[in-house]
Amino acid sequence: MNTFEKAYSIFAILFGAVFIWLLLTLPDMRQLSILIPVTTVGLMINVIMMFFVFRDIFFRPALSKNAKLLWTVTVLLCWPAILVYLPLHGFRTRIA
Repeated sequence: MNTFEKAYSIFAILFGAVFIWLLLTLPDMRQLSILIPVTTVGLMINVIMMFFVFRDIFFRPALSKNAKLLWTVTVLLCWPAILVYLPLHGFRTRIA
């Protein structure tokens, strides 16, 4: 991942954490007039982050074909696996 993708991934994770914290602490955030637009923005942010993560998985030469498949399935089935993938592989430089 390049610097922009790393920064964007951190931003997306922080956005999700702040959003959950606001939902838990502010009852006004649970109204549909606020919840739907913020959730839509969060969805777009996370779709872009998923694109960056999948792109990194497929272009990382250090991972074997089976490891790439395993990470892809794991991230698709359980989104929080990104929180494991990023420190282990995503934030490291790709060696071509």
